[in-house]
Amino acid sequence: MPGLLTLSWPLVGALLGVLLTAPQSLAREVVRFGESSKAPTTYLKKFTMPGVTPRQADAYLCTAMALNETVEEWVIRFDPLASANRAHHMLLFGCNDVPHDYMQQGSWDCGHHGVCTGGRIMFAWAKNAPATSLPKDVGFRIGGQTGIKYLTLQIHYASAMQEGQQDHSGLQMEVTREQQKYKAGIYLLGSAYSDIPPHTEKTHADMNCIIGETGEPRDIYLFAYRTHAHKLGSVISGYAFDPNTKEYTEIVCGKSKTPTPTLAPSILPNVSGQTSGDEMCNLYLMYYTDREQGSETGGCWSESFPAVTQNLPADSDVPLPPNPELEEHAQGENLHKEQEITYNSLEKPIENEKKAYKNSENAYQTKPKPVSYDYDNVMTPGRQIPKDNIKPSLVEAPRKGKQLKFSAYRMIPNWGQKEIVYGQVVAVALDSKGDVLVFHRGERRWDGSTFIQDTLRDQEHPITQPALLHLHKENGQIIDKWGENFFFMPHGLTLDKDDNIWVTDVGLHQVLKFPRGYGSGKPLLTLGTKFQPGNDATHFCKPTGVAVLSTGEFFVSDGYCNSRIIKYSANGEILFQFGKRTNPLSGFGISSPPPGSFNIPHALTLAEDQGEVCVADRENGRIQCFTIEQGQFARQFQFDGWGSRLFSMSYTPALGGKLFAVNGPGLLSSKQVAAFEVDYTSGELQGAFSPNNQGMSNPHDIVVSHDGVDVYVAEIGPNKLWKFELGESSPAPTTRPPSIFESIGNLFTFTLN
Repeated sequence: MPGLLTLSWPLVGALLGVLLTAPQSLAREVVRFGESSKAPTTYLKKFTMPGVTPRQADAYLCTAMALNETVEEWVIRFDPLASANRAHHMLLFGCNDVPHDYMQQGSWDCGHHGVCTGGRIMFAWAKNAPATSLPKDVGFRIGGQTGIKYLTLQIHYASAMQEGQQDHSGLQMEVTREQQKYKAGIYLLGSAYSDIPPHTEKTHADMNCIIGETGEPRDIYLFAYRTHAHKLGSVISGYAFDPNTKEYTEIVCGKSKTPTPTLAPSILPNVSGQTSGDEMCNLYLMYYTDREQGSETGGCWSESFPAVTQNLPADSDVPLPPNPELEEHAQGENLHKEQEITYNSLEKPIENEKKAYKNSENAYQTKPKPVSYDYDNVMTPGRQIPKDNIKPSLVEAPRKGKQLKFSAYRMIPNWGQKEIVYGQVVAVALDSKGDVLVFHRGERRWDGSTFIQDTLRDQEHPITQPALLHLHKENGQIIDKWGENFFFMPHGLTLDKDDNIWVTDVGLHQVLKFPRGYGSGKPLLTLGTKFQPGNDATHFCKPTGVAVLSTGEFFVSDGYCNSRIIKYSANGEILFQFGKRTNPLSGFGISSPPPGSFNIPHALTLAEDQGEVCVADRENGRIQCFTIEQGQFARQFQFDGWGSRLFSMSYTPALGGKLFAVNGPGLLSSKQVAAFEVDYTSGELQGAFSPNNQGMSNPHDIVVSHDGVDVYVAEIGPNKLWKFELGESSPAPTTRPPSIFESIGNLFTFTLN
């Protein structure tokens, strides 16, 4: 049948939700066998955690295994070596690349720093699910020339472990070098951004997509599924819908316990997310497909056709009867690791029509793209919030158009470079005279060994060199320097209208305000608890930037871990906060993350005359702007020209209102790394510039003068500060863009910073 997959997920108040149930057969044609699938031509690969100790609840830790790039292998069986009383759930990814630092470390925090490059899910496990054997002649293809050069194991630990305890959870794979007739894949349907209002008895999270929209060029044969939800999840149902006959065919009905008559929590809305305290709705469809032409991954993260959802069968949200034996088995120590489930396939595939799907009149129309995004702020009780003067939203600036022009900004040669030896140059700002402040790391570098999860490893030795340099705007010569033996891992820098110096230190987990000229070196204001990461009113987790209003109120981007923006009064009291973490599974390119979600909010800038504060949403490759008074989404800037990573931006009201931004290197990306000039009102990307238009390696921050004449770019690895000045013309490029190998090296330098 022509494939349109639809998923319905009622959220009924319950004590326990589905957490990746044991694999279940899809139809009567699926047969389970109890016999082993081992054969003389197979062998075993064991892949477990290297004795990790999660230090906080809801930690996501990863470890990786390099594969043989000269030998193609096929995985035909997965044996879990884990128990639900320790591992909340476990995912196995096939990856194109893993940073060298992560391989050397042995394990890393992949909840904050990502799993790998070019990853796709191969196996999912939780709740003491048994071993899984694939159908005959079916396997996951890895190694050799497949592009899968690494396996990455990700485990979500719902609870922290005590000092001295170590975890070696993982899995064992049965592998063969004999080429299989079909290759296996996983199609993932998930509701990444569902809100569950308080006091609601039932909430649905629905999604449906046309099969083939995410790259599956051939028919797929389903043979099993797994469901995943958290505490409020009651039932997950899935259907194949035929647009021609309007018929629904049930392919999934998974559930947790029969719901109890409790309501959703009444304090704050519950949202989809990756912690055990958030809600989640995932459906993993296991399939096989053509070995040469088929795709091994695909997914759906949105409700493309609301009418299909509205006409779902009436019993689509009715939970199945309780299964106490299964629920008991799913808790505690896994005592049944020797059990397995072997699958046969369905005889009939879900077909992918080789033509575009077209909507006819009165048929199923796609849902229009929203022009604004509203979400609940966490506000101080009793505070009266002024109404925002919301301008027309520019949700997404045009992504395609004429070829990008070279900008009229030209580099000032040798400005300040001869005299000064920098460490990692992380931030740059301007004072009221137009002179320059630079924040750098001296002898300190941020690499894979700097943090133990989110806690700084070395808390005894601050940076010995002055981390703040005050430079003359005309020649870049040093006016003054401050901050020796104080900072541990500098990141963000800004100055307010009185030239007070505001910085963030991701090692200290603090935001600090110093007087003009640094004073005696004692902060006027300190926010955050020294060396202690957290997410409450007195803790940050690697805060990245500050933006100060003319009223003295200010915003903080909190940052690498918490993905939130907090607004404070002038004396440091929290007024409100907004933002949430982008669902990590949306990073597979299946859908665009919604406004108000962040994947590392890396820097802030104020467009105060527009009534907006803008956020550099680094790993989502975009700038999001929000109203100053209430933090409501106002507009977004995102362009093909700057690629998938956007590190910083700066606004000037001059020249009709301009944003200047710097992107970052992307693996296998041909996008030039440079500074970009954007018209704030029209959303037009007007040009790009770099030293002699040759491109840059690793820009980390940018600032533009109030009159729009001068632009400064801080670059990290190589450590440089560039000055550009508005002129009438700019020279043509004189060298090629970075090679693929240079781009890979640049990306590794930028992975953590």
